Amino acid sequence: MNQNHEGHPGRRTRPATTLLLALLGGLGLASLASCGGGGGSNERDSGPEQTYLSVEAQDADGDTLRYQWRVTGGTVDNRNAKETVWTLPDGPGLHFAYVSVSDGKGGHVEQQYAVASDALDTPAPTRAPVQHVAPAVAEVDGGTVRLTFQSADATLFTPPQGGAAARRAVYLPDVQVEVLDASNTQVYAGASDIGGELGLPRLAQGQTYRIQCTSTPGTALRRCGEVTPGAGSTALTLDPAVPDSRNLRLYGHVALADGSVCGVQNEFFGVQSAATVQLLQLDGAALTPPLRVNRYGDYALDAAVPLNGKLQLRVACEGVVRTLDVPAPRNGGYLASQPVELSYAVPNTRPRIRKMVANGPDGNVRGQMIEPESGASSNGLPGSEQFLTYKGKDTKLSSCMYYRSIGAVGGCDAQGNLQQPISLDDWKRQHKFKPYAAGNTEVEAVYINKMDLNLVRRMVATDVAADHKAFYVCNHPGPEGRTQREVEDVIATALDDEKQVACVAMEWSVTPGTNGDRPFTKFLTFGPDGALMASVNLDGRGEKYLPGACVACHGGTQYSGRFPEKGNPSPNLGSNFLPFDTANYLFSTKGGLTEAAQSDALHRLNQLVKATSPAPATVALIDHWYAGGGTTLNKAYVPDVWLQADAQPATAGAATFYREVIATSCRTCHTAMREPFDWDSRLPRPVGAPPLRHVCGGSADLALNASMPNALISHDRLLDRARSDANLAALMRTFLGCEAPAADPVYPKR
Repeated sequence: MNQNHEGHPGRRTRPATTLLLALLGGLGLASLASCGGGGGSNERDSGPEQTYLSVEAQDADGDTLRYQWRVTGGTVDNRNAKETVWTLPDGPGLHFAYVSVSDGKGGHVEQQYAVASDALDTPAPTRAPVQHVAPAVAEVDGGTVRLTFQSADATLFTPPQGGAAARRAVYLPDVQVEVLDASNTQVYAGASDIGGELGLPRLAQGQTYRIQCTSTPGTALRRCGEVTPGAGSTALTLDPAVPDSRNLRLYGHVALADGSVCGVQNEFFGVQSAATVQLLQLDGAALTPPLRVNRYGDYALDAAVPLNGKLQLRVACEGVVRTLDVPAPRNGGYLASQPVELSYAVPNTRPRIRKMVANGPDGNVRGQMIEPESGASSNGLPGSEQFLTYKGKDTKLSSCMYYRSIGAVGGCDAQGNLQQPISLDDWKRQHKFKPYAAGNTEVEAVYINKMDLNLVRRMVATDVAADHKAFYVCNHPGPEGRTQREVEDVIATALDDEKQVACVAMEWSVTPGTNGDRPFTKFLTFGPDGALMASVNLDGRGEKYLPGACVACHGGTQYSGRFPEKGNPSPNLGSNFLPFDTANYLFSTKGGLTEAAQSDALHRLNQLVKATSPAPATVALIDHWYAGGGTTLNKAYVPDVWLQADAQPATAGAATFYREVIATSCRTCHTAMREPFDWDSRLPRPVGAPPLRHVCGGSADLALNASMPNALISHDRLLDRARSDANLAALMRTFLGCEAPAADPVYPKR
């Protein structure tokens, strides 16, 4: 949802002539989407909105398959069947259906399908105006804290195929946590998630807080660290202290036979499933409660056991339950200094989806299935959380609570459903966009952000007041190929207002009683019919909820991985607007849509970005782009630090690397981050230092491996170019330490 790639000028009017889509090349990477719907008729009636969905799935193990359905617009009959009925929403637009198929034994797969309703010519719904006052917030002068818990033991895993053992950090789910202030008063209590992470609410700056935590769930709280928050976000990794009396340290990996992790964490479908392990005595008596395996398939537990006792481990992967013998101890018995590995491959493989089809009442096919691009580098990094989640992942409820905090909804029910949401028209009215402009001037531009999301962007922005700027962008699928003819075709489709996916809104404005009554950045997303949406799909890997999906690129110095699901927290995330980087855009060659014809508008958009008090790196970048005067952006700009490196023998080629890698795959998002991540003022790493784990992977810290570029298209385009350009690959080795990411140790992602 990167604001820097957004657009929306005037449109032609042309009747829709076809229902079939030519959309979303490759991964369906343009998929912005909203909250899922349920309910609806299951009869094959004659209404034009009726769409009949079917999926063909296979299970190599012969298991009975189970089905769940969700949609981003309209309603769907969420039946446990391979066929269902989807009633499309009124109005035009591009809408998405999802099916989740599971086998009851830990195997889960998901498929996405896209259908346009433009040709149905049904009018969009008319909504009565809605306006809410944001609730009073409990603000603290301080920062947020993001904790990660991992085992302190030497967790060396032996490869299943043999070979030398290698270390993997084992992140600990369900660690019970208590935060105490200097007076020993509890200020927070919670538990780590499936990835071993826990976001704390904003804590007072400069005060020291004591953190107490458990090791294995069910054990007593013990001191495991302390934190003194600053003004922004703080990340802290903790190793829970384990009493010496708990002499057994058992760890391992649980996965399906095909290498995939047992279970799924799918917020959009509301499905949370993971393998569990439980330590038993030989007579079956439990020594620990069932413990969840983490998102990577790993576990670590501790227990007080007889030095030479015979023990068992019960492993449960949904419907598969096995009891394993714990390996006998070495000489001296079970000792805390000698951790024991016990891994298990569940005899099951995930189902496979062969095809998904949608038909109208007349039997004609509608839309198309969204499939990964064959041969894409990202195919080697599977999983819904590989992209756009590095900074965190919100839930349906946390997303609704964020909207509530900025006055976009009247409230949230217990499931996180939006109550009395505003519409795009309500938002336009509030920020004085047409037709509610009241003399306000708008700036417009149209382009394709080719390097990260591949969307046609129709951007509109306005300057309401010195402390009030607003932007919105309506998004349409970009070209499947890279010819100028395809560019012209998709831009023409967008200007006809066809195949609209969503409109993303950003504002820099004051919310009374928040942030000292100073303006701050806010995010909203609206569907093609103007309805407020809580989730987006920007990478073809499932819905991800706001605001985390936006913080992924826009930064968030006050975001700790998830917006709080209770209370009245401040909606000020510390996020930034991003610059309009035309070197990464594609433009039409026609009339007023060329880059040259729009240079004044793009310059004005960048000046509006500067007026939102963005990160210093963003201001510096925009100033350098236009340092020569005029309104034409200098695409050849290279920062001084890279020019100086270019003049040194050890870093020759630095300027080329900056233009070909940093400027295309890193710069836009990194300018919104804090200074250590501003690669316009420093190189990513000293030459000769260890490879950059975020790009090169292969380290024990699985959460960091190959996490950058964090947008899927950026990742694929960078690595595709490196494969075909030996010089670029060599520069990547010099400045990053690799030309492609290495697999995770022992158990590569599959």
